[in-house]
Amino acid sequence: MPAFATVDGPPVLLAEGAVRRGSDPDGDVWRELADLDPGTLREDGYALRIREVDGRGEAVLAATDGLGLFRGRTTLEVLRGTGAPLPQLSIRDEPALAWRGTIEGFYGAPWSHADRLAHLRFAARNKLNSYSYAPKDDPYHRERWRDPYPADLLAQLGELVDAARELAVKFTYTIHPGLSMVCSSPEDRELLYRKAEQLWSIGVRSFALLFDDIPKTLQHEADIAAYGADERATGVAHGDVCRDFADRFLAPRGGDRLVMVPTDYAGTQESPYRAGLADTLPQDALVWWTGHDIVVGEVTREHIDAAARAFDRDLLLWDNFPVNDFDAKRLFLGPLVGRATELTGSRLVGISANPMVQASASQFALVTVADWAWNPSAYDPTGSARRALPAVAGSLAGALRPLVEACSVWPPDAARAPELASALPRALEGETEALAQLDAALTELAGLPEAVAGEAGPLVEELRPWLTAAASEAAVAREAVALLAERRPLDADARTRLTARAEVTHDVLGTMLGDFTRSALDRLPPR
Repeated sequence: MPAFATVDGPPVLLAEGAVRRGSDPDGDVWRELADLDPGTLREDGYALRIREVDGRGEAVLAATDGLGLFRGRTTLEVLRGTGAPLPQLSIRDEPALAWRGTIEGFYGAPWSHADRLAHLRFAARNKLNSYSYAPKDDPYHRERWRDPYPADLLAQLGELVDAARELAVKFTYTIHPGLSMVCSSPEDRELLYRKAEQLWSIGVRSFALLFDDIPKTLQHEADIAAYGADERATGVAHGDVCRDFADRFLAPRGGDRLVMVPTDYAGTQESPYRAGLADTLPQDALVWWTGHDIVVGEVTREHIDAAARAFDRDLLLWDNFPVNDFDAKRLFLGPLVGRATELTGSRLVGISANPMVQASASQFALVTVADWAWNPSAYDPTGSARRALPAVAGSLAGALRPLVEACSVWPPDAARAPELASALPRALEGETEALAQLDAALTELAGLPEAVAGEAGPLVEELRPWLTAAASEAAVAREAVALLAERRPLDADARTRLTARAEVTHDVLGTMLGDFTRSALDRLPPR
């Protein structure tokens, strides 16, 4: 006997509506909607009731706005898609963070247009509500920020803007003028407005100005004369550009709240730059901040509160997770870890996760980002990763599991595959149980290419170099395990060939298996 009543089959949506506290709808269905009392929910929140009526499952969905209804329908579609009996339930579900999304902000080959469209659909399925366009290697975003987009590229951006709107995902276009802009120049400011006007014409309503990864002091004589030569002056100049953009471009058009990236974007301490920025930046501007460092293993409440005091503004966490542009040989496929779980009363209003160059493979990690952003206090990295695997890989979840687990490490310098690593020294000593444990793990890795043989699609193609590398390293290490188990002598030529095959190409487990193989060969008697 089950512990709770279930609905046999996918529930049918009986009714939905946006109901506000105090409304007096007519009819039984609308009274039932009102009974769900969604009136105190945050934006994007919804109330959902599923129960069995006359032998069939029926769902009633209520919210205070269209966004909430959209998120509730998303939940219902996920529940229907499982095909399993569902519990009869009544829930109120709302996000902790208002801004939940990603920023395509890495160095390297930008995502394709198809990648971005697929990513927007992924975002909507997982209740992510923002996507920020900031690929460092789009010249019209950074190096040639003054130049308008050619018609074909502008049309693609317009398609993204339209798709994002339909999927209830905020599309933010970011301009990175910091490399060459003369902040005090009326001409450069006018060019900035013209560029933004081109993006406005295709429906962009959310803009960000980026000043990251540039010198900490002003480089142009006109700016030094206008603002000064120290780091505080740089902050004043960047805030002044932002304020002018917000006042002269966004405000007259009814644009969204301005977002910006400061030059001093990492760390929690006060600084002359941040003090100068706070003097001139609009009070309602959002500041992207990466944490106590650029790539971090943890973001604590103390980090957030200290950074908010230093900037004196609301913060968005530009989370450089699971980005891999700093080490292109690696993939980061595991869950988000080390992020604060208690945010009530903080000035952190959202997260923008910076994904990998591999758009489809990034989804393993981004599912967990979405889970954390919706409800940090209940976030469970292990459970979220468990959900992400089939959600992203579908029918290939079982086949890809060994690679995903091998690449589930964060931060980048954390120990990898601890269970496997603990077996290696014991296997070198000839311990039978460790040799068997190691052989089983290596067999799974060595079989990865065969497990996806004949499969195609963006995910498999992105992962294929790592599938091949993992299989190659594991196959060599498995030979070493067999040699250790048998204490089989090895001649010099065979030793040289095995050692060469142990070299890392695409990085799955670092030097772990190569080091093990070389150590194992050193322990074998010569022939």
